[in-house]
Amino acid sequence: MSSSAPGARKTRDEVKKAKELDEARKAGTAPAELDEEGNEINPHIPQYILQAPWYLSSDKPTLKHQRVQSDKVAPANTQWYARGQKAGPAAIKFRKGACTNCGAMTHNAKTCVERPRKVGAKYTQSDIQADEVVQSVSLDYDGKRDRWNGYDPDHWDQVMQTHERTEQERRKKKAEMMVQKALESAEKGSTAADTPAAEKSVFGSDSEEGASDDEDLKEQVGFNNAPVQKMDPKTHTTVRNLRMREDVAKYLRNLDVNSAHYDPKTRSMRENPNPMINPAEAEFSGDNFTRASGQASSLPDLQ
Repeated sequence: MSSSAPGARKTRDEVKKAKELDEARKAGTAPAELDEEGNEINPHIPQYILQAPWYLSSDKPTLKHQRVQSDKVAPANTQWYARGQKAGPAAIKFRKGACTNCGAMTHNAKTCVERPRKVGAKYTQSDIQADEVVQSVSLDYDGKRDRWNGYDPDHWDQVMQTHERTEQERRKKKAEMMVQKALESAEKGSTAADTPAAEKSVFGSDSEEGASDDEDLKEQVGFNNAPVQKMDPKTHTTVRNLRMREDVAKYLRNLDVNSAHYDPKTRSMRENPNPMINPAEAEFSGDNFTRASGQASSLPDLQ
């Protein structure tokens, strides 16, 4: 089985001899064909696999086009433009061909990034800027399209420091606001005006049994910088927290599986979870009982 050059036409005798040689190699009476590296080629490989594509321009029989080519990873090109660097000290006098605005030789007045002067350096002969460093950075295909090429990771440290300072100021301001609110509520509701007493009046007693509940309530109200409301980035709307920590969840009022149905999507339990208890004495009698109380019954009459 011989692989001829693509596009080469064979005579009838050459095709007959190639077919006889192919049959002899399959029978084992003729030696197997060798590729360009000296390895034997299995004579039972079909012709469409053995024949190399036309764009490889392979003159000798080979199976290299059927093997995985090892991609050599080129070293990363760390060279990048030196932004903002000057080539040397500024000139004393204006030079011919320089920028008429700032006096640098590396650009013209159209591409000058300096502030447009009322009278350019060409006429004032003063405040001439130094030439910039102009580099010719040769990048490959991937380097030209790499969006992070030339990025300095040390810049992220500055961003984090700015964020940390902003977060500290935000927490400090929020703590001051919460202390001010606690003082105002203490002055209105009690005679004590100091901050610990104000916090005590807002969050209840400091007993050992309710200490954990008070801490949880402080976290939600904001003494530990946890906002009561949060911003939903997807809908751009303010979403309230689920419930206060001291409130018992509706689905925990009665653990019987056959009790009132709880809808987790709307967080509603319309029926009474404990019908054996008097609704006037029960802490929770269902959402329907709440909707039927007060002025809710007279609302349909107004419509």
